[in-house]
Amino acid sequence: MDLMWLIAKCALIGIIWAALLVPVIFNNMGAIKYLVTVALLTGLCFFFKGYSAIINTMTLMALVALVIAFITSMAVFDRDSKNKSKIIAFSCIMAGVSYLVTVLFFTSVHIL
Repeated sequence: MDLMWLIAKCALIGIIWAALLVPVIFNNMGAIKYLVTVALLTGLCFFFKGYSAIINTMTLMALVALVIAFITSMAVFDRDSKNKSKIIAFSCIMAGVSYLVTVLFFTSVHIL
């Protein structure tokens, strides 16, 4: 039961990050690209299950950045801007990655 719960959580995180990564990595979105990305990210999340607190917080930071970027983009971009979704997704990815780098940097500093 615990294994199924862990796989479900990893799949949810994989779905969230795939939705953010696919517009940035690929020019056009396809179902196969999305499913492969979800499967890869789910596998990575399961492999790094020891870092679940960092992964969960990183995902939460990306989702908060998504809300802020979407609200900000409504004021800045035109409604028919082609690059709007890529810019929003990229800012969310950078928010999550910056949290990851900050955590890894400060934990390595405390170790030294």
